Amino acid sequence: MLEAIREHAQGWIARIILGLIALTFAVWGVDWYFKGNGKEPPAAKVNDSEISQREFIKTLKDQGEEIKKQMGAKVDDKALRAKVMDQMVNTRLLSQAAQKAGFAILQPQIDNVLAGAEVFQDNGKFSNERLQAWLRSNGMSEQQLRAMVAQDQLLKQVQIGYGEGAVEPMPSAVRLAGLLAQQREVNEAVFDRKDFLKAVTIDDKAVQAEYDAHKTDYATPVMQRVQYLVLSQSALEAKVQVSDDQARKYYEANATRFQEPERRSASHILIKIDAGADAKARAAAKARAEQILAEVRKSPAKFAELARKYSQDTASGAKGGDLGSFTRDMMVKPFSDAVFSMQKGAISELVESQFGYHIIRLDGIVPGAKVGFDVVKGDILKELRQQEAQRKFAEVAERFSNMVYEQPDSLAPAAKEFGLAVQETPWFARKAAPAPLGNDHLLDALFSDDAEKKRQNVEAVEVAPNTLVSARVIDFRAAGQRPLAEVASEIRLKLSGIQARNLAIEAGKKALSSAGAGQTLTWSAPMTVSRMQPLNLPAEAVKSIFRTATAKLPAYTGVETAEGYRVYRIDRVTAGQAQPDMAKRIRGDVRRMLSQEEMRAYLENLKARATIKIDPSVLEPKTE
Repeated sequence: MLEAIREHAQGWIARIILGLIALTFAVWGVDWYFKGNGKEPPAAKVNDSEISQREFIKTLKDQGEEIKKQMGAKVDDKALRAKVMDQMVNTRLLSQAAQKAGFAILQPQIDNVLAGAEVFQDNGKFSNERLQAWLRSNGMSEQQLRAMVAQDQLLKQVQIGYGEGAVEPMPSAVRLAGLLAQQREVNEAVFDRKDFLKAVTIDDKAVQAEYDAHKTDYATPVMQRVQYLVLSQSALEAKVQVSDDQARKYYEANATRFQEPERRSASHILIKIDAGADAKARAAAKARAEQILAEVRKSPAKFAELARKYSQDTASGAKGGDLGSFTRDMMVKPFSDAVFSMQKGAISELVESQFGYHIIRLDGIVPGAKVGFDVVKGDILKELRQQEAQRKFAEVAERFSNMVYEQPDSLAPAAKEFGLAVQETPWFARKAAPAPLGNDHLLDALFSDDAEKKRQNVEAVEVAPNTLVSARVIDFRAAGQRPLAEVASEIRLKLSGIQARNLAIEAGKKALSSAGAGQTLTWSAPMTVSRMQPLNLPAEAVKSIFRTATAKLPAYTGVETAEGYRVYRIDRVTAGQAQPDMAKRIRGDVRRMLSQEEMRAYLENLKARATIKIDPSVLEPKTE
């Protein structure tokens, strides 16, 4: 654990250990909240909740690049699909568990999140105009955005709950802080392989044996040079011109789209009904709500006081029941229907919703207003360009596909017809295909015998949404075996390095034994190292130094490295000076590590008890 903390503690723990569980809570789709007609089979089913094909594809597109970065290496499409699906399943399971446990997100909490988002602010203050413009630009309704924010906050509640549950005693943290700050004064003797190269002789038989045993290491893959043509909506969009007059006409023809909805502000007192409550419990809640309503009717001026006293919506109750300002689609239907039928200052009868019984007071009405053309002009221009480009792409895509197929000996006719540029790659192997050729279907066609022999256009493939690529092989190198004469020096150098390292390790281990027996070695100048300040020593050396018992000094240790062997003499151990508050920060970091492990175990438990069915076909690479 000390080494794990040291590795994450540089800069003190600015890089907190929050990545132990790879949950990207942004990977759910709008489809979860607003289902289609359900004609296509789901991509997956998590208990009774479905993940649609469209939702999975959208998440794969939106989150794919970020998840690739998290995975920290080049991954193939199948691995990426599996990772995205796994995260979507995790998110769905946690959401179900949170809802079952009674977690709830109220509208004022969502309001606070939106109000704090910089993208929706103008001069440091929340701007509803900016919010509406952003929604239009992203093709999303306010109801959808609020549903997604609510989902995010719900999952954060689960994370917070687990974070608060982890326990790390302060004495343990103090001990860890002391061990991290401990310093050891050491001397080093290095046995590097380069110093042993002269003692190594590699004969021809050894070279031949290495070549015969590892021929695949000295093979060359199939290589190609390719010409290709890209037809994309984005390229067409760059050529689309839309005038201000067209934008204004669109604005006027779609006036209702650019109308600020009426907003109302209200306060309420909520008496909750638990999910699954029986008739008796529901009747008791209603009777309680009726008693409170009678008290409100008797003293309407005390509404805020009574809300603080009785409301089971703790967030608004603390503010006298104030729910702030909202539009009709921001609240559940029974609540909205009541509020938007009331007069200012009126107090409702009991209103029943999925949350319980509400007593509502309407505090204010802000009529709807038209958003000015100048505010939305940029969004309209962008939308019109996209619409026209999409129309053009749909219009020419089939013609493009037909032309490259019907005139297979050249891409030039299609390039001329559609105003595109024929592009050309350098030599590449399939595993290192340059963009935008890195599509399995396209590569299958290019690396087929037919394409390599005939050198004709392959069929146009949609490598990304609204992006078609056709290509043709212009040069080809078959896979082959590099001759021994070509790679002999490379093999000799490799074998020399291996043998020289082995000699260095052997010499280092002998030196360690002799040093422990009292013989003198050629040591470096003294170095003072700690787990927090390892100087430039290899990580394996630092671990070895601090694992060595120091009851008797000097103490000796040795470690193999990539270059050979290193021997260390430990002459002095000092307690070191821990940074102020280090123990407190270590305690927090260990708690986070523990909470992440608890969350991981919790997820595994949810998975073990859940019914999860994933359509295997969605995990197979394909053209979306």
